[in-house]
Amino acid sequence: MARIRAHPGLREAMRAAADGVVTLHDHNPLLNRILNDRGRTVFGFFVLYLDATADAGGMGLTTARMVALCQETGLCSRGRAKALLALMRWGGYLEPAAPRGDRRARPLAPTDRMRQLFQLRWRAQFSALRALGGAAEESLALLDEPEFFTRLAVCFGSVYRAGFRLLDHAPKLATICEHDGGMLVVFALVGAARSSGRAPTVTGLARRFSLSRTHALQILRHAEGIGLVVRAGMLEDGVPVDAGPGFALTAEGHAAVEDFVVAMFTLFECCARWALHAHRAARAA
Repeated sequence: MARIRAHPGLREAMRAAADGVVTLHDHNPLLNRILNDRGRTVFGFFVLYLDATADAGGMGLTTARMVALCQETGLCSRGRAKALLALMRWGGYLEPAAPRGDRRARPLAPTDRMRQLFQLRWRAQFSALRALGGAAEESLALLDEPEFFTRLAVCFGSVYRAGFRLLDHAPKLATICEHDGGMLVVFALVGAARSSGRAPTVTGLARRFSLSRTHALQILRHAEGIGLVVRAGMLEDGVPVDAGPGFALTAEGHAAVEDFVVAMFTLFECCARWALHAHRAARAA
């Protein structure tokens, strides 16, 4: 984390990472319904993790295993876990899988659509991280290989299960992440901060991420209340020059996002190193 934070290219890499997430969700109603906040993104990691790791009975992803993992890690309640699995099946991200042992069980499996979605997400983050050196370049070259993708999924799930939490390193964003679409709104403001022109408005942000205007306004007012954003009309080189109907990040807001991105980059870098080590060992065997 210290190496990443000290790198002179961090601010530009942070903007690239934010742009990558925003681009995937921009005017994508289905994706915004299924994976529009931190909890649902971690839930997606868990789907891939459980599919790749079988229990003692040889089962991969099942409702029972997902519920148990969500309760073990405190990610969400039993009811929410079941509802998210149902939503992912409805959206075409999960499908029934052949039973591996107990015929009474009803295992699920991620579809190609689900894997492609996370390949896109991870490719965006590794592309941003590449400017900082480390394992990103090699990871990008291997990301389309199913074995390497699976090893990454196992590592992400294992790290979260062991207790690593991004928001432990970015506590000022914790309450923002409790809102559906909260981080998407914040990341959109990161992208706007590099340009001159009109500051993003509530209506514009709501449309981009399939949020109601009331909900988007709630997110922004909360962020304003804790000092992360300010009302803005026009931006000059990303700096708000007057009050108006739009919003822009404050210096404190930029610092909070930087804390989050440093932790995120660290997670990706460490998991990539582990996955690359395991991948090389498997090839050499």
